Amino acid sequence: MQASTVPMGLRLLPGIPLFSQQGQEWIKAKAGSTLSPNIIEKYHRPSTRPPFINSKALSLPDREIVEKLATRFCATTESLVFPLLSLARFITKTLPLAYAESTTSGHQFISAKACVYGVLIISDIFGVDSGDDISDIGSWCQRYALGIEDSVPSILREMNANGIEALTMLMIYKYFMGDLQSANFLASVNLRFLFQLRAHISPPTLGPYDKNNEVHHLRDLFWVCYCIDKDLSHRMGLPPTINDDHCDLSLPTNYVQMQSSNILSSNPCPSRNSSTVPLYPWDIRLSIIKSRIYNDLHSIGASRQSETEILRRIRYLDEEFEAWRVTLPSNHRPTLSFLEQTPVDAHTNTQAIMLRMSYHHCVILIHQARCRVFQSDQSVNLIDAGHRINFQILIDASKSILTYLEKALPVLAHECFWVIIFYPMTAITTIFSVALLDKQAGSANDRLKLLQDFTQLIRKIPIRRLTVAEISHLEFIEELVEEMSRIVLTV
Repeated sequence: MQASTVPMGLRLLPGIPLFSQQGQEWIKAKAGSTLSPNIIEKYHRPSTRPPFINSKALSLPDREIVEKLATRFCATTESLVFPLLSLARFITKTLPLAYAESTTSGHQFISAKACVYGVLIISDIFGVDSGDDISDIGSWCQRYALGIEDSVPSILREMNANGIEALTMLMIYKYFMGDLQSANFLASVNLRFLFQLRAHISPPTLGPYDKNNEVHHLRDLFWVCYCIDKDLSHRMGLPPTINDDHCDLSLPTNYVQMQSSNILSSNPCPSRNSSTVPLYPWDIRLSIIKSRIYNDLHSIGASRQSETEILRRIRYLDEEFEAWRVTLPSNHRPTLSFLEQTPVDAHTNTQAIMLRMSYHHCVILIHQARCRVFQSDQSVNLIDAGHRINFQILIDASKSILTYLEKALPVLAHECFWVIIFYPMTAITTIFSVALLDKQAGSANDRLKLLQDFTQLIRKIPIRRLTVAEISHLEFIEELVEEMSRIVLTV
């Protein structure tokens, strides 16, 4: 099992990493048993990296094919969520440089060529078809990604829009491939790059949004990296790269209206043009709240706060979270609990699905913070009515993730496997933790059933291209859930 593809941020309720030595000791203290050594060994097994290649050995497809791919990508819904390219700029400036002789273009040639590699890997991730015979692009994607990595020194020296586009597309590629360590590293590099280009500051008043305006385009890349940075922080249990106090987080004009209309549409903005404000991943407002959740409840500073202060912060974040929730359209507004009988619109888009999953995950993260007191062996004596209410909130949010995911599977985009799997994994880890902490009669069987049902659910998650990595990951999850079920039975 490659550790880079396992959700690294999985934590037991007290905030202890699930697969750590401390985590295993906590499980043993509560249940008298631990996860099997085989599971732990698989988790910690080093990931295999592809061999190094020289990007000069790569050849680009015909220029017309690349232009078609870029044009078709920029017409997709995904390009509204991930506004990675300014099409006019790419066609008129990037392509001529990329296909020019390197001797006449210098480092600009390398950055431009890396940007073309980026278009190729992003097109493959999102299933964009040029209509030409380029069936081998999928098999070459890893090499194109390595080609961008090989170009990083030149990209950093040149520091232009082509380079940051290439690195941002590589970050998204790594993110969707489940290589979160690389995605996290790239997010850090990209954001330092964007700070240098002043993209962390709202554009001055230059009229309405225009994707062809490089200042607006760079700001788009900033928002993409910002949202990914905050999400990776939660997934990996690591501090985010960005300090929000150092950024202007003013929302783009008309952003809220665009986001609301998108949730209600299966095909957002069919008549889009360069003045269409993007959607960005999830919701910028939610990403800002994610940042506060980590800083206020899960940072080193938060770990030094008293339980009273943590409760105050939880109440504040609950209120802020609710204020955001009620701004969403009522018929697509997430509720604290998603019931089995609740229907899912057949035209729901993936952006709306991800938003709801992230909502329930944030509920877990907020209320998980109150469970820090259960790190000690004597903590079972601390469980009172207030904690049991908190446990129920955690269980309801976890059940909602599992129930909603099962209902939404028919309309979930196939490229989202590595992104989506984190949410149910968090849910079952939460259910497992509560089962070990709260041994009230009548609840253990329900929680055990949730764990066992999950193994059937994960096999239904759509995967666009089933590889050895996905197969081994699914097998690992099944083994892990079996181990969790075994341990719960011993409690």
